[in-house]
Amino acid sequence: MNDADSWYKQGNDMMMQEKTEDAVTAYDKATELDPTLVSAWNNKGIALFRLKRYQDAIDCYDKALELNPNHANAWYNKAKALRGLGQTFLDKANEDRVAAAKLINQSLSIFDSANECYNKGEILSRQKP
Repeated sequence: MNDADSWYKQGNDMMMQEKTEDAVTAYDKATELDPTLVSAWNNKGIALFRLKRYQDAIDCYDKALELNPNHANAWYNKAKALRGLGQTFLDKANEDRVAAAKLINQSLSIFDSANECYNKGEILSRQKP
């Protein structure tokens, strides 16, 4: 396969088969061949989210939003990934009470960013094309 759409479709097939690592690889190929394929960036983010690789997922959503700032699903997905990342910090804070205050502050800041993303997605999803 030498075209981005074929790799993108393969990624989608891998996701449906719950072969998430393979899906990431396919989306990587799709975005290498066509760095402007917004859906591939968004879906790669979804796959990375499922792998609990929240920061990598956020990076993918940011790329999708750079290409299309009105992509409501990317805003919602970014919000979920930010919440996942924030929860990771809270979990770590519970394990390490010495660093708890710092991690809780980081988490709260991330949750604020997630709320902004949800709000942006909500506004965009209500707009008529």
